[in-house]
Amino acid sequence: MKFAHIADVHLGFEQYRLPYRADEFAEAFRRAIEIAVEEKVDFILIAGDLFHSSRPSPETLKQAMEILSLPKERDIPVFGIEGNHDRTQRRVSAYHLLEKLGLLYLIGLREERVESEHQTSEKTDRGWLVKGVFEKGNKSVEIHGMKYMSAAWLEKNPPKEIFRPEGDSILMLHQGVRELVEEMMGKLPESQRDYYELRLGDLPKGYLYYALGHIHRAFLTSYDIGKLAYPGSLQRWDFGDYELRYRWDGNAFKPTAGNPKGFYIVEDWEPRFVELKVRPFIDINIKADEETAKRELKRLSTKIPEEAFVRLDVRWLRPYDVSKLTELIKARYVYVRTRFERKLTGRTPSGEVPKPEEYFIPVELKAINLTGERTIESIDEVVELFLGEGWDEKLPKKSEEPERKEDAPARKEEVRPEKEKTNKAQEKEHKDSEKKVVKKPSKGSNLLDWLGGGR
Repeated sequence: MKFAHIADVHLGFEQYRLPYRADEFAEAFRRAIEIAVEEKVDFILIAGDLFHSSRPSPETLKQAMEILSLPKERDIPVFGIEGNHDRTQRRVSAYHLLEKLGLLYLIGLREERVESEHQTSEKTDRGWLVKGVFEKGNKSVEIHGMKYMSAAWLEKNPPKEIFRPEGDSILMLHQGVRELVEEMMGKLPESQRDYYELRLGDLPKGYLYYALGHIHRAFLTSYDIGKLAYPGSLQRWDFGDYELRYRWDGNAFKPTAGNPKGFYIVEDWEPRFVELKVRPFIDINIKADEETAKRELKRLSTKIPEEAFVRLDVRWLRPYDVSKLTELIKARYVYVRTRFERKLTGRTPSGEVPKPEEYFIPVELKAINLTGERTIESIDEVVELFLGEGWDEKLPKKSEEPERKEDAPARKEEVRPEKEKTNKAQEKEHKDSEKKVVKKPSKGSNLLDWLGGGR
């Protein structure tokens, strides 16, 4: 037996609101299918998220039909399950349309019994369990699986109670498995619970191959008597899914290689990763003053291909004009993320460094959280924050704000109470006058000047 294992195609994904990226996702899928056909595989598995949305556009459906017609012309069956992006609660999904056209065989729990050349059904308490079937000579294999399900549903319906291997069998799921995710990414806090829905012990034993999807990094291991694999996404998903990352250590940029993109060809139950050449994503992290950043980025720019997508992550103590930095990087797409690293030199009475909420006013904390976003799509919200919220909020009281050396006033002689009262009245009058002239920036104003961060 020889088959291809593909997952997380995401057809129709206009990444970063760039329409041409949707075409590149489709082209990666086309190339994967072409390679599988050239390798003369017996069948193809698509382990979820063929589409980026449960309601793909007519153009996206057209792309899927054209590409899946390639294996159909060679009598190579394609078996698929719905992922979290393209599953639907409606009775009919885009997968049903592809199945009706003879381009794909949908497997999993269904309301109706399905019997075909490459499908068989078993009645269960949860409905009809539709399985894929492939026969070659005197050998046969069954493909079991189901669409993406939530952690709550799986807790009540563990996969090991639903699936039982019969002979040579494959289990196809679109789920995150905690132990495997943590092996790839490190231990996850409870706040990132959405990265997985299962534990390794929830998987039934006895399958020769576990074809998984949902995690966008390629990963291969063994489980019981079989191999367990995530092929990852065919295209890079975000800058966390980089090809190269450069981190500034104070003296030089240190490169770190990312993960390859592609899929698996499995022959006689031994997986072989097939890498695809896709648009490179390069993540650059630097914490430096403007002069150093300019000098070092100019040197680094010679190593960055023009077709790359680049994220420049700048950490600063004082803002400067980052547009000068982007001019140094001659790449297709450059996204700049800036983050403040204000030094907290003061301490609380217990001797601890104050928490951020004790140091920043609420609107500052909100701005910091928004500008540290995972994607650029929150830019509208950031602009709305600057235009719509009051930056004239009162700062924390002196008793609540830790004293900083640069802000600490020089000691003066003690003044008489009446003089102190007069000073307080003048200070209030001055603050009131300042409050009256505070203006929100116009849409055409310079935001750095507004924030007082210009040079």
